[in-house]
Amino acid sequence: MIEVNYTVEEDGWKKNFPYFKKCISNTVTQTFNIINNEFPKKISVTFLLTSNEKIKELNFKFRNKNKPTNVLSFPMQFTYLDSFFLGDIALSNQTLIKEAIEQKIAKYDYLCKITIHGMLHLMGYDHKTEKQFKEMEKYEKQIYETIKNKL
Repeated sequence: MIEVNYTVEEDGWKKNFPYFKKCISNTVTQTFNIINNEFPKKISVTFLLTSNEKIKELNFKFRNKNKPTNVLSFPMQFTYLDSFFLGDIALSNQTLIKEAIEQKIAKYDYLCKITIHGMLHLMGYDHKTEKQFKEMEKYEKQIYETIKNKL
């Protein structure tokens, strides 16, 4: 069972992405279906749906980058009672909308893509080297194609 929790800090999420829960939850589920890691059966992931201002603060605090970003992932991977806490993902409403427009991608498609990216980071994937980048990109495309075919 996958438990997805949401903290909505910014009102634009409900306006710009009224179906964010369905989109994000489906994306999380498909990511787990494709990535067959040895994770426990009861998994928890938390999403912070926030603003550029807040994600900029988090980006500076945790990555020393003084600018907003689309997604930040905070892997935890610990067990408490009978739940495995994979980690937290922060998403910025304004950055997602801006980048979707710039890349000419439908906003929910882009939300899926960025959620996949964040989830892969929580699952231990990274893109610091060319080899890591190619592996992560391969999974991102595979997961997105699975989701796209179910829309």
